[in-house]
Amino acid sequence: MRSRPEKQRLHKLDPNVHWSRVLGYVQLEIYEEARIELSMIPDDENWAKQKRMMEVEIFQHQEDWNSMVEVAHGLRMEFPDEVQWWIADAYATRRKKSIQEAREILLEALVCHYEDGTIRYNLACYACKLGSMGECMDFLKEAAKRDERFKLMAMEDEDLESVRETLMQMGWGDVVV
Repeated sequence: MRSRPEKQRLHKLDPNVHWSRVLGYVQLEIYEEARIELSMIPDDENWAKQKRMMEVEIFQHQEDWNSMVEVAHGLRMEFPDEVQWWIADAYATRRKKSIQEAREILLEALVCHYEDGTIRYNLACYACKLGSMGECMDFLKEAAKRDERFKLMAMEDEDLESVRETLMQMGWGDVVV
């Protein structure tokens, strides 16, 4: 499908109509059209955060790590109480810069979101990739205490391949959630 040339864009409609179109295009994985529709939504306080959230999702699908880092970092700074922005920033930072820099973001996040299992799970993945197997296992066990589903995820996660045998010996491969 061809993108609409700039001069043939639709008239600005109710933001909810454009938002509905954005959601449809994202679902169909037509990201350039989604971004065009997103640009038609005003940047006022009612839509600004929602638009930035969708940009993060689109940039992730497009593997545009530079743009994703920029938007996710901004959301993390503006909304530090929302754990998903710490995770999104770390995810993009890992791909744009390094696992070590992503790890630093999540270690900082752990101070603010101590009980979050997803942060711990991601820290386990980073530790494993960095060769710190003891730290990896500690973070994995703590993540699984918070949510049993992390055991299943760990059995399939390529980042955790180095500890898979240990996890099997611990019975994690037999977990039904």
